[in-house]
Parts: sequence; structure tokens; C-alpha cells
Amino acid sequence: MPWPRIEPIVTARCSLEPLSPAHAPVMVDVLADARLYEFIGGEPPSLKQLQRQYAAQSVGTSADQQQWWCNWIITMLGEHRPVGYVQATVEEGDGLLQADLAWVVQPGDQGRGLATEAARAMVDWLGQRGVTRYSAYIHPEHAASAHVATRLGMHQTSVVEDGEFLWEHDSSRLNQGAPTASR
Repeated sequence: MPWPRIEPIVTARCSLEPLSPAHAPVMVDVLADARLYEFIGGEPPSLKQLQRQYAAQSVGTSADQQQWWCNWIITMLGEHRPVGYVQATVEEGDGLLQADLAWVVQPGDQGRGLATEAARAMVDWLGQRGVTRYSAYIHPEHAASAHVATRLGMHQTSVVEDGEFLWEHDSSRLNQGAPTASR
């Protein structure tokens, strides 16, 4: 399947820049705070690790073209400084496009609604390209991520994987059973 090209997105306070390996030197500092890994595990990446990761992710698709990798760096407008990232892995399933979402904002910029603003812009952009199902795995104690998911219209399910709950939203179901307009 030919996937669309990732494009920049601008919100009220942020610019979402398509990920490139050139982002690694500035993002290594953004991702350096150990508090970011409290719920997701791992540790801050080194510059070399981030360069390798970004080189792989910026390709945009899996080798078999079955997954579309959408990755953006969140940059504050006017300040030109990165504060985090949003990402989606998109696949086709049951004839519909579905995306697994993630968002990260550095601790010093958390609590300002930036993750919600950036994730909403990403979801809207993906929706314009036919994505109708969204999911995210969120640790049960990660209230901030649960808040972002709720603001995106997602709900927590009973599915647990690696200690994280699956959150979902399916906009393809929103219109099922809805009356159609007549002329």
C-alpha cells in the first residue's frame, strides 16, 4: 500500500516537524530526564542510539510496507525548541486504517496541555488520511497519559499487555446506526 508522505503540522502553540535523523542532537537533551521512563521503562538514549533510531523511524514504513510510521517532533512556536514527540504506527485491519499512538513531553513542559494539543493535531491529520481507529497502551498509574487519551475520545479497555491498559477510540463506529439525512 502506498502511504502518504508525513507533513509538518502547525497548532496554536506548536509545530509538529516530521522526524529526521537531524533531530537527534537536540532530542537527546529533551529525552534525558529519567522521569520520562518511570512508566514506560528504559533509560535515556545516547546520541548514537537516537541517531540510529531516528534513521530507522524516518524511513516512514516497515520493510514490508504493511506499517506506516508517522513520527513528529513537537517544537514550541516562537521558541524553536523541541519539547517532545508524537508518533503513530498505522496498519490496515478489517478493511480500516488503525493507528497505535504515543506521545512524550519533557517533564519541564508537562501540565500545559502540549501533549494533548500535539496528539489531537496528529489524530486530526491521520483522520484526514482515512485513519478511523486509534489505540494506545497506558500504564494504570500514568494519570497524565490517561488524561491525554480521554481528551482524544479514547476509553480504557480491560485488555492489559506488559502491565499497560489498552485505550481505544473507533470513529468508524460513531456513525453506525445513525440516521441518514434525507433530501
